[in-house]
Amino acid sequence: MIYRLYEHLLQARIAKSNLPGCVAVVLSCGDLFDDGLVRLSELLEWSRSIGLISLMLYVNDDAPLLLRKIATLLAATPAQISLHTREGVEQTGSGGPLKVVISLGYGGKREVAEAFRGLLRDVETGLLYPEQIDEKTIESHLRFSQKPDLVIRAGGKRLSDFMIWQAAYSELYFTDVNWLDLRKIDFLRAIRDCQRRERRFGR
Repeated sequence: MIYRLYEHLLQARIAKSNLPGCVAVVLSCGDLFDDGLVRLSELLEWSRSIGLISLMLYVNDDAPLLLRKIATLLAATPAQISLHTREGVEQTGSGGPLKVVISLGYGGKREVAEAFRGLLRDVETGLLYPEQIDEKTIESHLRFSQKPDLVIRAGGKRLSDFMIWQAAYSELYFTDVNWLDLRKIDFLRAIRDCQRRERRFGR
């Protein structure tokens, strides 16, 4: 009973007008198996309940079985869900305002390397001159266009290389609990903490 009251209090204190435009959650290898998949469904529901419009998750695990399990589990979820692996992208979900990107084993170093290979091909074919390459050009060749306002690391003290370009000025939040024990109040605390910070964008 007390937990529910606190949860409602936390959610009431989150300013709808100041929600992060995009929230990224970094998990550990193995977090999305078994009970971890239940937590994934809950996280999407928590995000929708507060009105988030963009959610990203990364786990350094690209097992084909995991991809199939996630695609099946989230097929009826009211969200637009993209599952990214090194090989490509698979769509699932039943649609809705919440856009979800789940990256399985596709990290930032690989993403940046592929972007630069794409830039080199454009230079070789004459579509681009070297002096035209700037931040916007590089960003246009990245697979992920989102720039997370908040990056949550579930149950760890170290970040991965996920979105190393896009998350340069993101606010970082480390939870004290691991993914399997994550509760809605832990997620809401991260959102509230982000809203209380003064964004400096590297300045």
